Amino acid sequence: MSVTRKSLSTDMLPQDLSDRQRFIRFAELFEHFSNTGELDPASDVPFRASMNSIHIGTTMLGRCDGSFVTVRREKRQVIETGDDRFCLARNTGDRPSQVIHRGREFTMRPGSMVLLKLDEPFFAADGASHKRFTNVHFPVDTLRAMVPDVDDLVGCELEPGGALTLAMDYSDLLLHHPVAADEAGMAIAAHLIDLAAIGLGARNDVAAAARRRGLRAVRLKAVMLILQARFHEPDFSAQKLAAAAGLSERYVNELLFEAGASFTTRLNELRLRKAADLLTHREGRISDIAFACGFNDLSYFNRCFRRRFGLTPTAARGK
Repeated sequence: MSVTRKSLSTDMLPQDLSDRQRFIRFAELFEHFSNTGELDPASDVPFRASMNSIHIGTTMLGRCDGSFVTVRREKRQVIETGDDRFCLARNTGDRPSQVIHRGREFTMRPGSMVLLKLDEPFFAADGASHKRFTNVHFPVDTLRAMVPDVDDLVGCELEPGGALTLAMDYSDLLLHHPVAADEAGMAIAAHLIDLAAIGLGARNDVAAAARRRGLRAVRLKAVMLILQARFHEPDFSAQKLAAAAGLSERYVNELLFEAGASFTTRLNELRLRKAADLLTHREGRISDIAFACGFNDLSYFNRCFRRRFGLTPTAARGK
């Protein structure tokens, strides 16, 4: 399954453009970037916007942040794209948004979500000069097979919490660490569909299978991303990892052990790999490198390094 990452920002545009020119140029690029909707800029602040997306086969994760007041999908985009996927969108801003879709009008509060159908127009506005949202596009047949009455939920506010919020949190995490999608794209797409199906009401055997696959896999990925980002902290512990992931320490240890290695083993492996890389490419005292990688005991670092790589840190210099 192919994985494609895209990003677009007004920071990429020439700085000498007028505000109107900046918006027009951005709108033109946005149409090529993701022809799923149109933006209307705020009139009281300079136009600024940024967005990024990860495309994994027919599943797409996206986020948008900018000084615009409305987001809308016109009949023109519906006809031009021929896209009939489901779109699960979350209001990540701090104001309620008025949404119109499928003849329904409702208020989408901050943190809540809506399921849209991309073969029909929609409109969203909140009156503020800044808007933020995250969205995930799912293939129609797959989601309908898992949740037969999913079309009944289109165009309704979906409460925050549970598997749907976890799916959007996971998407946000991946959009901030997109390299993870390159490494496990197919699994990520499957986990997101599992979580969406659970949150949208999958029942019986489908829900049980999705729950087994999805919840633990997503939580493990989140735990691993946090560990990879913070392993260099000298006092980083399983307790701190669990707190950062919003899980119990026991559950985190179970997830890591099921995936093949304990917290301590994974932590030391990340630290030692980083140390080996720095010894190869950077000048400086070995003690400084050890401390930069999270070790606070030089003799312990030397022992661990020799046991892992078969040579001392000094001998590893430049290799």
